[in-house]
Amino acid sequence: MPELPEPIGERIRAIAADHSSGALELTRRAAEVLLEVAHDPALLAEAAAQVARAQPAMASMRALAETARSGSAIRAFLAELDSAAEQVARIAADLIRDGMTVMTHSSSRTVLDAFLLAHRSGKRIRVIATESRPLCEGVALARTLAEAGIPVTLIVDAAAARLLPEVQLVLVGADAVSRQGVVNKIGTAALALAARERGIPMYALASSEKLLPEGVSLPDEGSKAPLEVLDSPAPGVTVANYYFDRTPLDWLEGIVTERGIRGRT
Repeated sequence: MPELPEPIGERIRAIAADHSSGALELTRRAAEVLLEVAHDPALLAEAAAQVARAQPAMASMRALAETARSGSAIRAFLAELDSAAEQVARIAADLIRDGMTVMTHSSSRTVLDAFLLAHRSGKRIRVIATESRPLCEGVALARTLAEAGIPVTLIVDAAAARLLPEVQLVLVGADAVSRQGVVNKIGTAALALAARERGIPMYALASSEKLLPEGVSLPDEGSKAPLEVLDSPAPGVTVANYYFDRTPLDWLEGIVTERGIRGRT
């Protein structure tokens, strides 16, 4: 395979190293990179293969790579991606009633857009956001909500169960969805189980490019940098640092897609 120009390779490596941005943002960035080499079929094929490997837990990156056969195909994928995300956010915003307190985990652009839509429609809402360790992308989400005028409470991840009695709805994003469950930020499964025990509906937001075809599975995730959890090595201590977990579908009230809400299966 041809060697990619260094600026292209560098941008793909930056996408691979970005563990704070959501799937939607990273997929958009990857599509922009692929458009840079779309004039050369060989370079496009190599760049698409590297994009697919850059974020292996994100089904939308795989879908983009499989679609990227030409510049027009990439632009069409981007248009569908944005349209689907907007529709998912609108459907999710309709789930939010006036006066609700809604909890979220990690930082999903589509979940953020749902909150903003609900707020702009005049609904009085409050958000409880987990900080989302180890990279704490939930902190940036909390700041964005506050800047938009939405009351927000930022909590450590382990406090989620304690705050659930104040919550009427839980909304989270998704990196991939299959019959085996929803792949999302580590801690999503524990939150889903706690919400189910309390009878609080929890939905994952996932447009169709995140739905894995039947029989397709994602590779196992390896443990990430220990220093993200423990700032200096400790003799005899092994750090297991994972970014994702899988939430069984029947722990959720449903999956919000651009075509509507898929119930428990």
